[in-house]
Parts: sequence; C-alpha cells; structure tokens
Amino acid sequence: MNAVSNGADAARRRSRRGRGKGTAPGSAKTSGDFWGSVGKLPSVEDVAVSTDASAVVRSLGRPPFPGHEAVSEYYLRAVYDNTAKLAEVLATAGDLLSEARDTGH
Repeated sequence: MNAVSNGADAARRRSRRGRGKGTAPGSAKTSGDFWGSVGKLPSVEDVAVSTDASAVVRSLGRPPFPGHEAVSEYYLRAVYDNTAKLAEVLATAGDLLSEARDTGH
C-alpha cells in the first residue's frame, strides 16, 4: 500500500466515527416514543381491489405522445396494473383487504 491509499483509508475511518449512535447516552427512546400510541390511530377501512386500475386515466383520452399512443398506452396500463397488484399485496400483508372481492381475472 502506498501513502495515498493509507491516508484515504484513515479519512474514511474518521468519517464513520459517530455514525449509528442515534441518541445520547442515558436518553434511550422506546418505539412508542417514535410511532405513538396504538390507541390514538384512526380506524382504517378495508381496501377493495380494483379490477380495472387504468380506467380513470383512460377516461382522460389518449396519451399525448404523437406517433406512440398505442405503445405508451400499453406501458402506462402495465404500470397501473402492477401498482394495483402491489397495493393488493400490501393490503393483504396489513390484513386490510376487503373480504368481498371481485377478481375479474
């Protein structure tokens, strides 16, 4: 190793000092301090899964990409469908998915 790389390594070690400390000694916080009380959370309605995630956007008309309308519609619909699937997965994980589901697939 040369002196330049040793100096760079020492600088990296110095810059890492003090990271990850979070709180000062003697002032440990609980997760309740950060997240708040569960009793104060608002009630949440069940999530219903959409069978046509791109309906509202399609109602606005064709995308303004001259010469590429069909391709852009295809990709935008793919994004909306994947977003709806991700929302369904998150709702399922959080036990928020409505029991009355119309899958339409």
